[in-house]
Amino acid sequence: MIDTQKKEAAKRRAVRKAVNHEQKRKQILDVAGEMFFQQGYANTSIDDIAAQLGVGKPFIYYYFKDKAAIFETLCVDSSDQTYTSFAVLNDKTMTATERLQCGLRNMILNYIDTFVGGALYYKEPGLLGSDAKDCIRDNAVKLHADLMHVLEDGRKSGEFMYEDTKLAALMIGGSIGFMFTWYRRDGALSPTAIADLMVSNLMKIVLAPDYRAIHLAPDAKLAASEG
Repeated sequence: MIDTQKKEAAKRRAVRKAVNHEQKRKQILDVAGEMFFQQGYANTSIDDIAAQLGVGKPFIYYYFKDKAAIFETLCVDSSDQTYTSFAVLNDKTMTATERLQCGLRNMILNYIDTFVGGALYYKEPGLLGSDAKDCIRDNAVKLHADLMHVLEDGRKSGEFMYEDTKLAALMIGGSIGFMFTWYRRDGALSPTAIADLMVSNLMKIVLAPDYRAIHLAPDAKLAASEG
């Protein structure tokens, strides 16, 4: 009985330690990411990050090897969260239109949720090491393949009408990838409202005429009512 209680107590301590570790790591990422985004990677030092956090440099070095590791983690974490946007849609009863709408909405909201990391990748890709580049490239290839698969299914079913699958996927993906050029976190619309408006407009690229009246109006009305 005593041994069991000791084991359970040890497990609880391990869980608390892991949670605390992750919270501190995330705190560093949040502060450093915001500084990289606002003033640039080159203009942000470990000293600057430590001062903003109110800690000494050893605190940061305990969690990250150097400034480059922080930058790469932000970019890779954003890529890891975003590339699964379509892969999680395993409901076989969904139409291609529903899968595309849900996948795009997931992709946009994931991008917004990890906005700083995604924006940093597009703004300063040359700062990434080879391993981080490979990881992000592999994720992008998987995401693009998932998107193309849904587009092909929609064209075969007659839901979608477009000339070239690869071009359609690039147009849709690029519209989301370059959100960093215009998205403002303090803007009037919430992330969900932005996602609904973007999905409604991106669907126009591929939806066949007979499907437009059915699938476009609800999302546009929902976002407009929030605005």
